[in-house]
Amino acid sequence: MAPHATTTTVPDCKNIPHSHRLPVTHREVVRTLGKLSRLSLISLAQQWLMKKNRDFCPPYLLADQDPNDVDVEDQYDPAHSCDELLETYKVLGARKGGKREVLDRILEGDWRTGISMYQLATAEIQHLLDHPTALRWTAKRLAKIPNSRSAVHDMEVTNDSDHLPRFQAQTFMANLARELTPLMKAHYLLMRLKTMPITILRVYIHDSPYSTEQSLATETSSSDGAKAVFFIWPNGSPFVYSSLATHLGQVVGDDGRHLRDIVQQAIPKAFSRPSARYQLASTNFTARSLDALLTYRGPGKSNGAAGGFSIFQDHSFSQNALDFITSQKTDDAEKSGAGGEKAGPGRPKRALDDAEAPEAKRRREVAEGRFGTSAKPNDGQGLDRFEVRIDDPFPPIPNSAARADGDTSDLNAQPANRSRRGRPSLLDRSAAEIEEIQDRADEAWVPDVRVTFQGPHVFAGIRQLVEQGVVDGEKMPGWMTGEAGVTIGAVKNGRIRTKDRVPGV
Repeated sequence: MAPHATTTTVPDCKNIPHSHRLPVTHREVVRTLGKLSRLSLISLAQQWLMKKNRDFCPPYLLADQDPNDVDVEDQYDPAHSCDELLETYKVLGARKGGKREVLDRILEGDWRTGISMYQLATAEIQHLLDHPTALRWTAKRLAKIPNSRSAVHDMEVTNDSDHLPRFQAQTFMANLARELTPLMKAHYLLMRLKTMPITILRVYIHDSPYSTEQSLATETSSSDGAKAVFFIWPNGSPFVYSSLATHLGQVVGDDGRHLRDIVQQAIPKAFSRPSARYQLASTNFTARSLDALLTYRGPGKSNGAAGGFSIFQDHSFSQNALDFITSQKTDDAEKSGAGGEKAGPGRPKRALDDAEAPEAKRRREVAEGRFGTSAKPNDGQGLDRFEVRIDDPFPPIPNSAARADGDTSDLNAQPANRSRRGRPSLLDRSAAEIEEIQDRADEAWVPDVRVTFQGPHVFAGIRQLVEQGVVDGEKMPGWMTGEAGVTIGAVKNGRIRTKDRVPGV
């Protein structure tokens, strides 16, 4: 007899298609679908059963049943058609129940043969929409690389319509795949959301030379499980948000960050063309809230109009911007004069005194002037972390003679030489900055002082401190109001330092 033919799998140069499936017991499938609510699972199932998605999300129907397994009792009887299954999920959505009921039906019934890569991607995007603060995002600015034949334009302030590259989905995805295919196998899903003015790209990184279903089903024992990277483009904005798809408590290792950096470096190359080259520049801005990202780095918000300048970006008044202060006081006076109650029978001729103390009213007005319409407790635009490094010299000590007699060797020592645990911080001084400080060591002492604000809404908390009188709102520096539009930076002479026309460090 002839020997049995063996199937040999060789490395290829293909991307992972939407239709490739993962087993229902796969770690990524169980973890991703298990994080969704009942309503989200039902909504996803209805989305998968739409006619345009059935090729990527084929359910298990009666026609797929093996005739030899007819006698086997199934907990969920297969449906005759996709339309019948769609009606079943509409009935599930109309009545109350638990999440486990829908999850078991999806994994053990209607999609028992496996969850496709398209289904897994849409499930992760749905979880992102349900929990907008689940991931930490880093904002980058798409900048045009200047050349000798074209004039240099700042993409953040120019009104030229040609400063942004044209975004054509098929061309961009083909260019991105051409850049990444020699380095890794990946699955791509580009989706424009209807609920938010953003376009989201999910890249599932498969660290294997094979793009078959068998290689996808093989689970690795690596603790660094961050295999998906998200990128978001706000509509009409030069910014790009990037984040690793992690779950709560997961520690992202160097391998996951390295793979994210590879994809991040390929994005501007996919936008570039022979006459225009682009790069991703740092903005020193990170946040967990997508609403905060759209507020500080969204459409029309690229000029850093934050803090007290927020009144000019959200059109909170209809008068000329130069006449805002005068016109507002005049309008308030007219309202207080015309809107007051007229004296009559049973009414006092003089208005009752306001319960708010004059000092509290003054502090509230100062806070309104410094923060504008921003930094409200329940505005949904909170930043959870803000850290700065103070580069101003330490105030001179009055008794300079006593200081000269004492041992000051530890004062001039640079804290940058201390060993820090973990990854290096963006606030660490560069070699040039350390050398500059050492050259002026005889004139002034510049210690490494860092201030970190942390909480659900940092600037709303600072605004409340101003209203309560804990912080002097009139003497408070502008960077404490968030007007610099960064979450990390170095302060010198009371202002956030600017490097290459970008505020931060």
